[in-house]
Amino acid sequence: MNYSTLSGSRTEASPGDLRAIRTIKLFIALGFGAESAFLALALLMFPDHGPLLWRAVWTLGLCGIGMGAAAGGLTSLLASRTRVGSPAAYLATALGGMVFYSICQTLCWGIDHQLGLNYWGSVDWPTLFLVKGYAAAISGGILGSVLLNSRWGGRLLDRTIG
Repeated sequence: MNYSTLSGSRTEASPGDLRAIRTIKLFIALGFGAESAFLALALLMFPDHGPLLWRAVWTLGLCGIGMGAAAGGLTSLLASRTRVGSPAAYLATALGGMVFYSICQTLCWGIDHQLGLNYWGSVDWPTLFLVKGYAAAISGGILGSVLLNSRWGGRLLDRTIG
């Protein structure tokens, strides 16, 4: 995979760069998928809890893409000194994804609940809000780890996100 530099010349990306890029892309995809499901659930359960535009920007833009990129970047840093496919890589990637997605979930709950926005039902149904978010964080960390560290996951990612 080639990436252009600022000067316009083409350079070959290092394996570490490719691993980081793949991790970030995967965690964006996982975050965007989870946030799309959360948006659909919120629109079904709480249709009158705020304007659709701001809810979509929040979930899909800020959380789906932003949270996914942050979680992927930080997880990539955490797992960068491990060998892909090693037990340490599985553990570092899974724990990194779980912890970083959970931090985002907690931040989102705090903003929605403490500011009283209640876009996602954090005031009406706080337990549902927290359980679905932490379940997605745990699932995303484990799924991300398996996809990034197993042979079949690597083949699947080669066909889908590159």
